[in-house]
Amino acid sequence: MSGSETEEQPARGPRGGRKHQPGRGHDRQSVAARKKRFAEKAAQKRNMREEDAKKQWREWDELPDEVKKLLGPAGEPRVRRPSDES
Repeated sequence: MSGSETEEQPARGPRGGRKHQPGRGHDRQSVAARKKRFAEKAAQKRNMREEDAKKQWREWDELPDEVKKLLGPAGEPRVRRPSDES
C-alpha cells in the first residue's frame, strides 16, 4: 500500500473517521419548501377563521333587535368582529 491510498479513505477506529460538519444533512435542502408549506397552511387557516367570523357576525346582524335583546351578550358570536367586512 502506498501513502496515497490511506489518505483517500477515512481513518477507521475509535478516533478516526470524518469529522462532523453541521448543515450537511437533509435540512438545508428541504427547509425552504417546508417553510413555504407551513406558511401556506397557516394562511389558509387564517382565511378560514376570518370567513367563519364574518359569517357568524353577518348572521348576528341579520337578527331582529328583539331577538338580540332576548339573547343578550351570551348570544353574540364568541369571535372578534372582523375589521373589514367586505
